[in-house]
Amino acid sequence: MKAILYDAIPMMKRATAGLFCLLIALASCQSPDTDQPQAAAQQPTAKADTVQQQRRPKPEYYSFKGVEKKRVYICLDESADTFHQKHDCPVLITCQSTFRNLTLARAVEAFDRYNCEMCSADLAYIFDENAVQMETGL
Repeated sequence: MKAILYDAIPMMKRATAGLFCLLIALASCQSPDTDQPQAAAQQPTAKADTVQQQRRPKPEYYSFKGVEKKRVYICLDESADTFHQKHDCPVLITCQSTFRNLTLARAVEAFDRYNCEMCSADLAYIFDENAVQMETGL
């Protein structure tokens, strides 16, 4: 029994020393308090950038020829009116609500969304009135 105790004491000392070193390393990784005023100064500008205008009316003309199964992301915020092709789009990241992945047709027809100018500019042609009228024969 004494032999077990004598072996356990050095192991406990090493474990305590290891925990102490870990705590010192974690404490040294903390950022200094001087960075907090900078972060606080940046937040109001970020909020001002995310304030959007009122939603646009529902798109009148659209055609999904060739992109029927295309999936896009939308923000479920009341003021959001765009869809995004990239989940890491800077506009989508500022979403204050949740976002969903759905088909392009559903995003436009059910949620009245337009293309995002940053990540979905290549899909602007689906709202081209002349192209839609030529397809439908109007």
